[in-house]
Amino acid sequence: MTSATATPPGLMPAALPRTIDLSYPSNRWAVLGLLGGVALGRLRGRSWVGSVGTGLGAFATWACARELDPDHTVSANAALPLALALSLASEDSSDAAVMGEVLAAFTALSSMRTLSATTGAAATAGDQAALGAAAAMCAGAGQQAAALLPGAALALSSQQADDLSPRNSGGGPAALLAALLPTIAATREGERQSLGSVAVAGALLLAPILLKPEDVNTETDRGDRTISAERVGKARQLALGGLALSAVLGGTRSALPLACAALSVGARRRLK
Repeated sequence: MTSATATPPGLMPAALPRTIDLSYPSNRWAVLGLLGGVALGRLRGRSWVGSVGTGLGAFATWACARELDPDHTVSANAALPLALALSLASEDSSDAAVMGEVLAAFTALSSMRTLSATTGAAATAGDQAALGAAAAMCAGAGQQAAALLPGAALALSSQQADDLSPRNSGGGPAALLAALLPTIAATREGERQSLGSVAVAGALLLAPILLKPEDVNTETDRGDRTISAERVGKARQLALGGLALSAVLGGTRSALPLACAALSVGARRRLK
């Protein structure tokens, strides 16, 4: 299978955790991108927090693209350097802002993974609790668009007529509530324009191509079935919805990993 990760043996199947198998070239590229991002951030003069955030953002970009395009590693491999270049070219953020951006990136990744169901396991109570906590933390950090993704992912997943739907149907509404309570109380502050806006705009322009149905032939991590093409399509819809929200609510800089992932997948389909 082309999927580069798997649930460790002996652990209960879950929708979120995936390990990195370095026997796959694409996975080695992801790890190199993470470490390279940290090193380049330091060379650029960023703090350790900012540099680690640069590396983690590049890795999150790659991982999001793998969820959105399981059959084609080229999308993830191309998305990583794109995100890294845009991140390094952007203005530096405070350490607190960097942590919020990383949180938003990995919340988006977890949401895409839950809906794509690439691990081959339904979202457990622990998965849903983690997503709800991530939604609340994103909302508290002012990452309103990312905060709405976990609840939307769980709600959309529960509508799928398969055994990969969340085991507790209340997870989606609970995650949305966790996201909305701090968001409603928060005041929106002006946000500096960043190159993330360019990536978000590019991804949204490719939406008609990205949303066209596409077959998926890759197996889930458990190897007992093929990844659902319908679920991957739903994940792409969720990604574009999140990017549109980030453009409206603010947060295009923190949406950079997801935007570059979607942009790379859309470009791959456009050039095919």
